[in-house]
Amino acid sequence: MRGLAALALALALTLTGQAHAQSLRGMAELRLGATDGEKSWLDGGFGKAGKTDFGLSQAVLEYRQSLGFSTSAVVSAQYQPDVSPKFDLDEAYLKFRAPPLAMGRFSARAGVFYPPVSQEHTGVGWTTPDTLSASAIDTWIGEEVKVGGVEATFERSFGEHEVAVTGAVFGWNDTSGTLLTFRGWSLGEARTGRKTEFELPPLSPFMATKQADETYPMDELDRRAGYYGRIEWRPPAPVTFHALYYDNRGDLTSVKDLQWAWETHFLNVGTTWEPNERTRVLAQALSGRTLMGFRTPQIWADAGFRSAYLLASRQVANETLTGRLDWFEVNDHSWQVIDNNDETGWAATAAWRHPLIPHADLLIEAQHIDSKRPSRALAGEAARQDQNILQTALRLSF
Repeated sequence: MRGLAALALALALTLTGQAHAQSLRGMAELRLGATDGEKSWLDGGFGKAGKTDFGLSQAVLEYRQSLGFSTSAVVSAQYQPDVSPKFDLDEAYLKFRAPPLAMGRFSARAGVFYPPVSQEHTGVGWTTPDTLSASAIDTWIGEEVKVGGVEATFERSFGEHEVAVTGAVFGWNDTSGTLLTFRGWSLGEARTGRKTEFELPPLSPFMATKQADETYPMDELDRRAGYYGRIEWRPPAPVTFHALYYDNRGDLTSVKDLQWAWETHFLNVGTTWEPNERTRVLAQALSGRTLMGFRTPQIWADAGFRSAYLLASRQVANETLTGRLDWFEVNDHSWQVIDNNDETGWAATAAWRHPLIPHADLLIEAQHIDSKRPSRALAGEAARQDQNILQTALRLSF
């Protein structure tokens, strides 16, 4: 699978001289924020929000190259000063889209990409155009669920209804579930790259001898392919429905440098409703389970996880107003007495986007996060924590 990403990257960067359509897009964000409460998880704490330092918070560059014969290449790179390494590959894949036929239309892609879960990340380089943070669900997809593999989609119309069926086989995703188990959910914009390393919060004495204090979301350890399947229904009404089932098929016990292959699976369902061109309503729910380690006699880590959100966005004149409510939880099913990773919480987010000039937007976001996690005692903190975050950003794009 490493060859798929390398091929996509090489083709996109070396074929620019050919007479095919090409485009280069980018975004850079200068952010200022303030927060109270506990230390951010990006600093090794249990805080649910990202960091709010003043400065360049992120930048992305996305290149698309048409190669002819219904084939194109997509490559994106990212800069995230609070993530290690700061510069990294984001996505790199080849895409094929066949001409439509009477029976339907076929498309496929191969390389490194995010599974089609998020309804929020519609901006350049898999970013959220109207908010400064994503929902708990889609934040986690960006942190731990990027894959390297092959995906195929078939679309067909049935009268005024359209149905799309997608299937994928992938690797490079064995540690998915590590961050969600030991840190819990978060709401932010951090995304994993090909070499990203995330620091974990303090581990229990029981787990500290088994799990390294960092995780690499795109590790391949067990040489077993995972899969996901997705179906989307687009009726004549201004609404779409989709469902996706994901299973990385980790073998639980493959290990290298205390990085483990987790068995992680989930079901995600979502809907988008656009009653008019100025209004958009999103709803999404995800439920799954993740496991790791030997049965001695009880398995080392076994956590169920669930989250849901409702988002409404409305354009008023040139302004875009967005509100979102999140709910999330983790249920620990193993070794709770000595390694309790339970979690419950909710969050409310309000955002305002104002275009200043072409290619420059001002965004302001206010957020409140309330969560309870017993493992905060490992950092000398109370299990129940509230956080209030206020952020503003100047977002430049081309």
